[in-house]
Amino acid sequence: MSRMRIACVGGGPAGLSFGILARRQGHEVTVHERLPEGVTYGWGVVFWDDLLHELDEHDPVTATVVRKHAFHWRDHVVDVQGRAPVRIPCHGFSICRHTLLRILADRARDAGVHLHYESPVQDPAELGDVDLVVAGDGVGSCLRKRAQDVFGTEVTWRRNKYIWLGTSRVFDSFTFPFVGTPAGWVWSHCYGYDAASSTFIVEMAPETWRGLRLDQLDTDATMRRLEELFAAQLDGHSLRPPSGAGEAAPWLEFRLVTNRNWNAGIVALMGDAAHTTHFSVGAGTRLALEDAMGLADALREHVDLPAALAAYRERRAAELAAAQQEARNSAAWFENVPRYIDRDAVQFARLMSARRSTLLQHIPPGAYLQLEGLARRAPALNRAGRRAVRGLRGLRRPTPTS
Repeated sequence: MSRMRIACVGGGPAGLSFGILARRQGHEVTVHERLPEGVTYGWGVVFWDDLLHELDEHDPVTATVVRKHAFHWRDHVVDVQGRAPVRIPCHGFSICRHTLLRILADRARDAGVHLHYESPVQDPAELGDVDLVVAGDGVGSCLRKRAQDVFGTEVTWRRNKYIWLGTSRVFDSFTFPFVGTPAGWVWSHCYGYDAASSTFIVEMAPETWRGLRLDQLDTDATMRRLEELFAAQLDGHSLRPPSGAGEAAPWLEFRLVTNRNWNAGIVALMGDAAHTTHFSVGAGTRLALEDAMGLADALREHVDLPAALAAYRERRAAELAAAQQEARNSAAWFENVPRYIDRDAVQFARLMSARRSTLLQHIPPGAYLQLEGLARRAPALNRAGRRAVRGLRGLRRPTPTS
């Protein structure tokens, strides 16, 4: 494709990574980020080895630097109050979001990408004469909202309450502590991302949130209450709210965003603006970076922009389908913790490890555990189980493709 003028709106991992790849193809690229440089929301982000292999192919320089800063963990720990913790082997790694953005910004500048911070964009017309606008401006994308009928945007809300926090307690395993309270179970998703810090996401049912009167507490009081609940896990360390949190505690409900189309004219969606996957599967950043690689590949492989954008959407939607369904299943599992929590420690950990399964939602937990045990011992039954899952998928009402 001939040289284009490309504007990326959003200086997160998707926009910066795409800017690097597009610039390496010879395009003129400008990235607009509404926040000041060095300011970001969130704590650590989770990666997996397969993403690094993809980065090796597309941008080996970035892959090398990311590896240097990676914080590795080699197991999951499921820790239910009053029971012995269960360790499950599982290798992965995380990295400080601020560090990742700095790596990508430095790489983008070296590649010749123009970076403009404190440069909010709400209308493509503000960008002047450009050939392609990449909307990587997050789950609440302003550019997507301007043409949501063309994109075919659907937003649905999951029911659980969650809050994204940080702590100086370093978790060297990806840890899931479950704490019982008079109002119901409360749990956290905890993982270290550097030698001094961890992400600490607290989640619970809305009834539990109200029962603990967390809906009535300001940010500081919320931190102290959650520190009390997770005192055993925090071991004297404090919890920190996200950057920019005000007096009201920043509780959230997960927004599931899907889009029937991924472009409206020259505006193309990327990352959370195009699709979201529940945080419990740790795939958001990986999928955003894969979007960047996918669009860059499409621009290289096609001679005109409409064909490239069509190929980008078709390929990425197909690649995302399984991950999106697994994320929906995982979110539903955490919305139904009481269905599983009374099992013994090992059984509960097995059920949590299987939370991405569609089959688990349709049969009793005890029956699932029996089938899982039989499948491990009998390959033929394992194949039969996979056929049963495919059959159940066929019975579900189709969900929109993001």
